[in-house]
Amino acid sequence: TGLITAASTDESDWKHRKTDWSEPADSQIAMTDIGNNKHQITINIKSFYYVGESEDVKALAMVFRNGDGSLVGKNSDGSDILVYLYESGFDAIFTQPVNEVIIGQINDVVPVSVKAKEPAFINIVKDGNLVNQTINDTALQVSITLNQYTTGWIWFEATKGPVTATDSIFYIVPAPATVADPPPNTRDGINYLDDSTVVLRLWAPYKEFVHAIGDFNDWTMDPAWQMNRSVDGNTYWITLNGLTPGMDYRFQYVVDGLIRIADPYTELVLDEWNDGNIAETIYPDLPPYPKGKTSELVSVFQTAQEPYQWKVPNFQRPDSRDLVIYECLVRDFVLRHDYRSIKDTLDYLQRMGINALELMPINEFDGNDNWGYGPALFFAPDKYYGNKESLKELIDACHERGMAVILDIVFNHTFSQCPWVRLYYDKSADKVTAENPWFNIDIPHPFGLGYDFDHSSQATQNLVDSALSFWVEQYNVDGFRLDLSKGFTNKWTLGDVGAWGQWDQDRIDYIKRLSSVFWNRHGNRYIILEHFGNNDEETELANHGCLLWGKGTHQYNQSTMGWTDDSDFEWHVSYKARGWAFHNLVGFMESHDEERLMVNNLDYGNMSGSYNTQDLSTALQRMGQAAAFLFTVPGPKMMWMFGELGYDYSINFNGRTGKKPIKWTYLREYDRHLLYKTYSALIKLKTENEVFRTGDFDMNAWGWSKQIHLNDPSMNVTVIGNFDVVEQDIWTGFQHTGTWYDYFSGESLNVTDVNMTIKLPPGEFRIYTTAQLPVPDMTVPIDTTVDQIAETIPDETPIAVYPNPFDRQLNIGYSLEKTGKVVIDVKDILGTTVHSMTIDAQNPGRHQY
Repeated sequence: TGLITAASTDESDWKHRKTDWSEPADSQIAMTDIGNNKHQITINIKSFYYVGESEDVKALAMVFRNGDGSLVGKNSDGSDILVYLYESGFDAIFTQPVNEVIIGQINDVVPVSVKAKEPAFINIVKDGNLVNQTINDTALQVSITLNQYTTGWIWFEATKGPVTATDSIFYIVPAPATVADPPPNTRDGINYLDDSTVVLRLWAPYKEFVHAIGDFNDWTMDPAWQMNRSVDGNTYWITLNGLTPGMDYRFQYVVDGLIRIADPYTELVLDEWNDGNIAETIYPDLPPYPKGKTSELVSVFQTAQEPYQWKVPNFQRPDSRDLVIYECLVRDFVLRHDYRSIKDTLDYLQRMGINALELMPINEFDGNDNWGYGPALFFAPDKYYGNKESLKELIDACHERGMAVILDIVFNHTFSQCPWVRLYYDKSADKVTAENPWFNIDIPHPFGLGYDFDHSSQATQNLVDSALSFWVEQYNVDGFRLDLSKGFTNKWTLGDVGAWGQWDQDRIDYIKRLSSVFWNRHGNRYIILEHFGNNDEETELANHGCLLWGKGTHQYNQSTMGWTDDSDFEWHVSYKARGWAFHNLVGFMESHDEERLMVNNLDYGNMSGSYNTQDLSTALQRMGQAAAFLFTVPGPKMMWMFGELGYDYSINFNGRTGKKPIKWTYLREYDRHLLYKTYSALIKLKTENEVFRTGDFDMNAWGWSKQIHLNDPSMNVTVIGNFDVVEQDIWTGFQHTGTWYDYFSGESLNVTDVNMTIKLPPGEFRIYTTAQLPVPDMTVPIDTTVDQIAETIPDETPIAVYPNPFDRQLNIGYSLEKTGKVVIDVKDILGTTVHSMTIDAQNPGRHQY
């Protein structure tokens, strides 16, 4: 049992629920056997449900179960039992029917009963026609025959003195569906035939009838808007003519008279409870939710849309061996959490050398403020980040800068807002029904969430194929990261975590199938798996062409903290260590799912004497050292946003998936900016030199002395590092004698003994190459932020200003001699002048850029 309150989104949204569905025998809700097959419970609403003083309770909600949990009591249509609450004073209710909607057949006889608290004048009305009346009684009954294929209302009015109580019941008598197959060359979803004609199609096996409701029919379930049914009985469709070109039409499907859903393929969905939190500046002209006309998610279509004109229609994607992926959560990367702000920030990523931007899920997900791993619809960009035009502009701008765009997408599970869940859902069990074509009734593996997709199902396979194609064809994306791909299993391993990761031929086949279909349609774009399975299975998938995540978080963190135990990260970032044939391991130190390395550095780092890895400057230096042993390992690499600045807010700050501080001001701190420069230099080294594609390399990554050796006809590379907290002589193992060059200093080293050692202070590293490369620019352009200049400034004095990137106005006060001038250079965060203005004393006033 629970409550329906003013805060409930609908009558299935219980508040103050006493127990979980899985706990039917809880003593709080046990009833007392009073004989004659009757049971009783006495409830004081405020104390039993812990209701706040200001809460407005509309109804009690309940179902009844046996002690073993089996269901024994719901309404006849399967809905919850609701007991409505009323203010004191005169009132009346329907005692028959008990449901708010009647689904009838032609010539059904419906008993209707009304009961009043006191004798009253009662009228029962059907579609505006009086059918029964009593002058001074507490009850009135009538039998109403549903003798037409139509929809309508039955209501009563009960009047006692100046007070009138009323209520209504909606009824529907569906006509036999017109049986005809949908027009050729249409598919499930919204089909635009021309600027004024749309065909809507819904695949809904086992359903009896479907109505289309929306702006085109004032949201009424009129027989004229009952959809046609295909010959096989599975697809419902309707043609809408005479539409206004360019107009937004809001609509839904009502299935079997009760289930309201958005079109699963809609590209724009409206949410009554979350859209109000989306700013006009982020999503201009968002259509309003049709409040008072319907409930649940609402889909939108628009004819005569202007197609986006791609500036880079044929982007040449980086070789997967060269990928440096920047994992990004839009919400926590830029203050406005929108695509346009990220577009304005791409120069920052480009300067660092990033060649692939991976966006955490951006398809429409439950709510606004989360990570996005609760998908609701798979074809609609989430409005919280902006409209689809701004997303396309972002992708285009990435391509202009040579950066691929990879979307994180969830095909393991979904949640209750998803139309495919709502179509076949058993609320009493909080599970999908056996008729659901897309989902497993029960989750077969130990890390399940929500409702689990059944990847053996043709319906699920069709969904996956169409969704991947949609984002390529409509948004020109370059690949996907498939969340929790190990969950694409139907092998029952619940309770056995170890078995879940073991060889699963069916799971392998599902992933091979979807990737093969995708590559056959769209060429060699990226498929990246978050798999974390046993190596035999991952090898099979890597040999097929998939890229797989390689998590070295713990081992790298041990190294950055100065601990040697379990600090060997070779297996986690080297495809060769796993015996793979191809460079298909995406190695990383940090991801959205892991604790920040800097957090543990500052809390748990090792120390010796005055050297302390818990000191901020030292911890940041060791992050640069670890990055040197990440980016120089051949194969694709990934970094989690702001790792290049040593981000040090915990994953658990404000809750695991809660908002995190956006710390662009870190760029104004010398040590953090130096780390950014170090990342940039390492990425440049990796992406511009053929040797980092080589298969001829070896690593020694255990202990405090670590080495990497790479060999290629273009040059040889040796990387050494002292991960101890004291100075050490580090063995080099140079591949040959001769002249080598320090990448960061450009200084030459004459090697006469390949086994020579080099004394390194703690936390330092060296990268030596046999080819002399340009020395990276490691200068850090950090000046004091100028807030006010009060003194006289000599003529033509330049001022470097480094405001926070989200400041839109910087006020500088200054005084000038009568003939004085001041040159103000407006610089971006990296010190590049983007605008310069000369202000003369002869032209005082306000100057804006």
